[in-house]
Parts: sequence; structure tokens; C-alpha cells
Amino acid sequence: MAWGPDNVRKWSTLALLAIMGTALTVATDSPGFVALISQKGLDFACQQGMVVLQEELQTISVPDFSGVFKIKHLGKGSYEFYSMVVNGFHIPNPEMKLQPTDSLQLSIKEASIKISGKWKTKKNFFKASGNFDLSVEGVSIFADLTMGSDPTGHITITCSNCDSHIDSVSIKISGSMLGWLIRLFHRKIETSLKNIIYKKICKIVRNSVSSKLQPYVKTLPVISRADDVTSIDYSPVAPIITTNQFLKGELKGQFFWRGHRGPYPIEPPEMKFVPSNDYMVCMGISDYFFNTAVFAYQESGTLRITLGSRLDTRFHLNTDFLKGFLPKVAKMFPSMGVQLLISAPSPPHLSIQPSGLSFNPKLETQAFVVLPNSSLIPLFLLGMKTNASLEVDAEDNRLIGEMKLGRLLLELKQSNFGSFKVKFLEDIINYLIPTVVLPKINERLRRGFPLPLPAGIQIINFVFNSYQNFLLLEADLHRT
Repeated sequence: MAWGPDNVRKWSTLALLAIMGTALTVATDSPGFVALISQKGLDFACQQGMVVLQEELQTISVPDFSGVFKIKHLGKGSYEFYSMVVNGFHIPNPEMKLQPTDSLQLSIKEASIKISGKWKTKKNFFKASGNFDLSVEGVSIFADLTMGSDPTGHITITCSNCDSHIDSVSIKISGSMLGWLIRLFHRKIETSLKNIIYKKICKIVRNSVSSKLQPYVKTLPVISRADDVTSIDYSPVAPIITTNQFLKGELKGQFFWRGHRGPYPIEPPEMKFVPSNDYMVCMGISDYFFNTAVFAYQESGTLRITLGSRLDTRFHLNTDFLKGFLPKVAKMFPSMGVQLLISAPSPPHLSIQPSGLSFNPKLETQAFVVLPNSSLIPLFLLGMKTNASLEVDAEDNRLIGEMKLGRLLLELKQSNFGSFKVKFLEDIINYLIPTVVLPKINERLRRGFPLPLPAGIQIINFVFNSYQNFLLLEADLHRT
């Protein structure tokens, strides 16, 4: 299956890099969720980030400056350059490269700056003024972005090193017949302007990273709310891994019930895969991720569904239908309501194979008579077995799913009013579970569970593939 702003949001693709290859913490767990970004994704992130950086660089403020000159036979005079504004900062070919030091290097070459302003000069009682245009050519910027984490597990990004270079500066004077005075010492003026701009460039780059990118990185989820019951722990479990092709991050990928967070008796499986360079990102989602969801909902009591006497307009669950196999109950409690409590005595284990996602849940149904005062009389306990499959998709940056069930096989585990053959109940149970219970489960699965993505980024053109013990989601990115 496949699908195809503000300044802070334009940094969001760079923020995605941080979660893909996240913080420098000591590895203590195996990952339940692995994410990688390819050079294609890195290129996309760089282009998006340059939109903001270019806007920031165009805000370079060039202060007024003045000086004195001395010309042989003419004596001393003064000059002043003022009202200078940047008309454009052109960045032709920005690049973002992976570094073996677990960082990213931003490189900009052959950029150019256009500046205009006013000038005036004075020599004794002679005065002159006019306009000027300044061209700054061959601007190079090299900046290292180092990723780490704070004590809460949130990603940090800092500009650990920045260097810039300017090849040449040229000035064009206009507006006065005495402009030749300025031209006599234009090299001194060009050098002064070059030094001013040189000092400003890296300061702006550092400020942009700290004031725009770093706050946005805070939107990357460490703990992501799944619903009213559970959350997902997307905290890093290992240092960043870099290759010449990919940036790799290993995340916990664990659901937990917010009422109580305890350890689970399962471990994440090893995930080995070779991602495709055709997509910007890929995410390995292990069966551990899904099974911790089952544990969390089991622990919270969510995996318990109660069916009352009135299920729909066609069927009423009461003691009358028990006459055929439990006549004693029908006689003792005539036309009274029956309640079914459906639960899983132990968390079902989901398995991911190349053929898809499947599991064999073992369920129980406890039946009660509902007395007029609402008290319950236990009737019997049924064990139920079935096979099930889960189809996984994605929508609005959330994993969604649909469960399908096979026929349920029943076993009488306990009866307070005598033994009976469960075949009398098989048809009714196989009607109730698919038509009443399963839609409730699929309604929740359609609401989905959030993927670890920053605000302002959406996955598109995505595909799923199943492997042994994990799913692989490959996708491109889009800035919303």
C-alpha cells in the first residue's frame, strides 16, 4: 500500500534527523523500534532547513562605519557608509553530510550576498554623497551539528563548530561626480565590510540553531500519548550510529499503562534489514512494540468487554435462550437478563512473519444472570480459542490496523448449574464476537497509534513489508 509555514516548522525536517539518530546515552536495552534516514532524506532536510537559514542570513545587520582618508596634495578628509541593507543572500548548493563523529556537517559553497546603502564624504568645504552597491562573492560556511540528549531524554542539537570564508567583496559607487574620492580607497572599505560580514555569518548560524532548531527539537516525542489509557516510550536506548549512507537511531518502542508502569516479561527481537536508498526514512517496528501494547491494555483492564442483555434490535441475551441446555437456570430465573464478561486470561502474543501479523488469542467468557436488583449470579465459564490476523496501515502519521478473527472453538471450563455441550453456544458466540466485540476493537485500531515524528512533518508514499519478528515501514517526507 502506498500514499502519496512558519519558520520553526521549516526546521522540522532537521529535527527529524535527531530522532532518527538520537541521543548519546549509554545503551541499556535492545530497541523495540529502529529508525533510519537515508542521504535522500538528509538532502530533503537540508533543502528545507536552508529556507530558514537563508531568511536568517538575510537579516544580517551591517553597522554604519566611517573613517578618514589622506590623499597627497589634497590632505585629509572623512567618509561614512550608512543605511546598509542586505538585498539578497543566495545559497546555490547546500549539503548535509554524515560525519563519523556522530554529527552532521552543513556545508555551503559559492554563496553570494548583495548589499546596498548610502555614502557621503567631506573634504574641507567640499561635500559629496550618493548610493553604493556591494557584492560579496564566494561565501563558504561549514557548520557541525552535534546531537545529544538532556536528562529527560529529549534530543539536543548544538552548533559545535562553525567557520566561514569570503573570497571577494566589490563595491560600486554612484550618485556624485566626487565618487572618485571613495574609489581611491575602496580596497580599505571593501576589507572593512568583508570583516564585518565574516564575523556576522557564524553568529547567525549558531543563533539560528539555538533559537529555531533546538526549540523545535523539543517537539520530538520521548513519551507519546496513545490514548486515555496508554502512552508509548520512544526514548533512545543507544548512541547514534552513522554510516556513509544512513543515520540510525534505536528507540525503546514500548507501550505502558499510565496507571502503573512495570517491567514486561518479554524482550525485543533482533532486527536486521538493509534499507532502501529509494526512500527518505525507514522504521523497523518489532513485534515487541505490538506485544507491549497488549500487555499495557491487559494490565489496565481494557481487554475486558461486558455484553448486556440487549445487544441489538435482533437479539436479546436472557435466560430464555438457555432452556435448551440449562433448563434449570431458565426455570429458576425466568426471562432474566444474562451478562457475558469476555476477557483474555493472559496477554495474547502477536507474531510477525514474512506472511504478515498473526496471533492465536485464548479468551474466556464468564456468564452471569442479572437479578432485578442488579446483582450477578455466576452461571458458567467458557474457554475460547481462535486464530486472528492484523493488517497494519498508516494514516496521519499514526499506525492503524484492522483485526480479523477465525471461527471460535469453545470449551466448558466451569458450570455452576450442571454440565452441557458447548456446541449449543457456538453459533451464538460466533455471532456475538464478530458482530459486537470485533467492531469495538477495530474502532480503536482505526484511531491508531502515533509514530515518533516531529510536528510539521508527514510521511508520504509509504510501503510496509513484513519480515521475521518485525515490520519495515519505508516512506518519504513532506513538510505540512
